[in-house]
Amino acid sequence: MINATDLYGEEADDDPLRAEFERARTLLEGDEWWRGLDELEALAHRGSMLSTISVASCMLEGWGYAQDLPGAEGWYGVAAESGFAAGLCGLGLTHIRMGRFSDAFEDLQQAVSRNYLPAYDALAYLYSQGLGVQKDPRKALSLWRSASSQGHLTAMRNMHWALIHGYGGLSGRIKGFWDLIPTAIEIAKARRVTPRGYKGRWPVSGA
Repeated sequence: MINATDLYGEEADDDPLRAEFERARTLLEGDEWWRGLDELEALAHRGSMLSTISVASCMLEGWGYAQDLPGAEGWYGVAAESGFAAGLCGLGLTHIRMGRFSDAFEDLQQAVSRNYLPAYDALAYLYSQGLGVQKDPRKALSLWRSASSQGHLTAMRNMHWALIHGYGGLSGRIKGFWDLIPTAIEIAKARRVTPRGYKGRWPVSGA
């Protein structure tokens, strides 16, 4: 059974339809994924913000739907307006896909201010590439480190990749290579709760 807290943090407790969401979300990961998607849509229309975010994620990735960025933006916006940091982060990811990097930067900054760890990772990507903000590899590395220190494995992997690509100098390259494989193993073990949405692998360039 999917645990909503694993996916969306403590905000999961704010959804009164959490138990129904978890059952539907579990179906989405199995052979009867279409039933899970139908149930998530129904729950979203009943006001389940967790379901709203999952439907938006599927639209963002074109999983079970044709990719629909405006649709994803709309669904994520509903969750964001309801106070869900995961909705803000989803908006940021959608705006990145749309090429609206300034909007993405604002969305992700708000989500980071709520300490939503996946947003640290995405915001670090914007800083690393200079998208919607002046390029700042040090700030990117700081964000990846902050999320890593709180146990976010994807940010940890991306931090290692950034170090390998020169963000921390020679010593950083050595540490990046040394730590990357153990982190990749941990990510593989945690793959059971990976949503059909953000895959968490950003390209990084040298500092």
